[in-house]
Amino acid sequence: MNSLTENPRDEMQSRLDPLIEERAPWLFSGRIHHNMARALLMRMLGYPTTLDLGAQYRDESTAEIFRSLEKLIIRDMEVSGLEHIPKTGPALIVANHPTGIADGIVLYSLIGQVRKDLFVYTNQDILRVLPQLEDMIVPVEWRVEKRTHAKTRATMEQTRDWLAQDRIGLIFPSGRLAKRRGLTLHERPWMASAAMIARKMDVPVIPLRIRARNSILFYLFDAIHPTLRDVTLFHEVLNKAGQQYQVPIGAPVPAGTLPVKSDEGIEMLRRIVLSLPEPADTRPVSTTRLVKRRIFKHI
Repeated sequence: MNSLTENPRDEMQSRLDPLIEERAPWLFSGRIHHNMARALLMRMLGYPTTLDLGAQYRDESTAEIFRSLEKLIIRDMEVSGLEHIPKTGPALIVANHPTGIADGIVLYSLIGQVRKDLFVYTNQDILRVLPQLEDMIVPVEWRVEKRTHAKTRATMEQTRDWLAQDRIGLIFPSGRLAKRRGLTLHERPWMASAAMIARKMDVPVIPLRIRARNSILFYLFDAIHPTLRDVTLFHEVLNKAGQQYQVPIGAPVPAGTLPVKSDEGIEMLRRIVLSLPEPADTRPVSTTRLVKRRIFKHI
């Protein structure tokens, strides 16, 4: 059926269900208790709302989608160092990755205050849901066992083309969300590709740190089983309206100052990012804001 005539909500479900099944195949086993568990989970995680939003976004442009998401989830953000984002010219932003998809949305909105040509390295699955985002997504395969020379070559060619157009890129070198240990979040090891790209393309690197958390439900599911955690990722985008984001941005790191060995270069960048201090709180003091800032001291 032509996608323009198919029910947008049904089409979005046909795009999203396979992604959920890949992450939690047991939910689609056909067994009665698994079917009941899936129905309960989808209701708990607001899956119908996700489908409604997906149907709304099916035929919208990248700019329209992000404007809508920005209004939906960004209510409380503190930023410092925005002047370090160059207004023109090629550059690469490296950032930690505490919450998942929402990190990219928040930074797209933030960088958009300075320039409108951001591109993001992210899991290629997003293009299976919203293929129109291809104008700002460099699809990558973070799982080492699924990488191929062809995929790596395509990533590098797209990177070279977009940086040659003087665009600015955003990469999360961990490739995965921060890992919870007790009450604190710990950034996973960083892959060396960001340092390698910066040196090879001779572009400055902008260190940026995101201080934020997912919901208690996300970490509860994470403690029970990774597949439960993974199926909450869409829900974790939609529940950020009350979330505070703190985003300090550091001074650009010239490519020529990075160590020749990419492994050493990425460790240097990781240390810089994770040492960025929290922004000064310039907003009115409230009990809720004080609690949030105390929580973030443990991130």
